[in-house]
Amino acid sequence: MNTTSIDTAAAARFVDVFAAADFAGDVGPRMSCTEVDALAGMLRTVGADTAADTWVSAHAEEDQEGDSHHQA
Repeated sequence: MNTTSIDTAAAARFVDVFAAADFAGDVGPRMSCTEVDALAGMLRTVGADTAADTWVSAHAEEDQEGDSHHQA
């Protein structure tokens, strides 16, 4: 696995934009499982675990049975 340095200001801006619960609620359900997992992984990488969980939860609300985030 490659490692890359991330500019602190850019990471903070990324978290500011993607930590918004209303944004996650609007966009998350329209993302594929792979897309939301990638976004959540990046958020967790920069320490934004709550934001990552928000995106996965928002996405899961529209997942269909058999999808990886489907909530029974």
